[in-house]
Amino acid sequence: MAVFAQLTDLHLRPPGVLTLGRIDADRHAAAAIDRLLLRHGDIDAVIVTGDIADIGEEDAYTRAEMLLSRFSVPVLVMPGNHDRTAALRAAFIAWPGVVDEPVAGKLCHAREIGGVMAISLDTSVDGLDTRSHHGTLGPAQLAWLDETLAGCGPALIAMHHPPFRTGTGMDGIGLSDADAFAAVLARHRNVARIICGHVHRVIIGDVAGVTSMAVPGVAHQVALSLGEDRAQLVMEPPAYAIHIVEEGNGVSHVGYVDDYGAPVSFAEMAANAAPPQ
Repeated sequence: MAVFAQLTDLHLRPPGVLTLGRIDADRHAAAAIDRLLLRHGDIDAVIVTGDIADIGEEDAYTRAEMLLSRFSVPVLVMPGNHDRTAALRAAFIAWPGVVDEPVAGKLCHAREIGGVMAISLDTSVDGLDTRSHHGTLGPAQLAWLDETLAGCGPALIAMHHPPFRTGTGMDGIGLSDADAFAAVLARHRNVARIICGHVHRVIIGDVAGVTSMAVPGVAHQVALSLGEDRAQLVMEPPAYAIHIVEEGNGVSHVGYVDDYGAPVSFAEMAANAAPPQ
């Protein structure tokens, strides 16, 4: 069995700078890491599924590296549409898989953890300067994924852009080669779960029979609005996910970073409840 924690969409700016002029992304990221360290000491690895920085600044990656270095387990990072791959790679060069480059120009890697192959894919197009926020895997990375899946046991795939349509305004900046990705998956039966970010909500889809799950962001969320042309920001609670892969099957949970008080047993609540009138 392997237990993975997932953080996504930190959208960090340099220390002291608010993201979008209003979001204390640094505080949210630190709080999310605090919560994972406090409540989930049994995780085998942490996966950060992109948009680590908001506009790709070197100082933001330096801060992210500092925050994430608090974990004693492997931390796997990959870029999103708000990242600059070169700056991310430079800051995390000593971290698992980052120095590898099995596909030229893509920060993808694979690492076996607890008997599960954790595969990190790079969907980014480095389009900050051109305001291009869609995602693309590309033929070379898809060929590498095909080869990797053919040579491993149970696998978990992590990526930034969801490989399925969500029915929201975020589909306008979705994964351009999702059909080609699905075709690769259809040739294999060893993927337990696909995990991603980008859409800043819990959204679950199916790709070639594999459950694919997007999770909320750490910095902020996108309002639930179906069929809209434009996504809107909403300050719903920051969150993280826990994914368990056991005997080739995946189970996923979402936890919230904000403090809602200590857990109380149902028996205690029932004992203190007012009797029926």
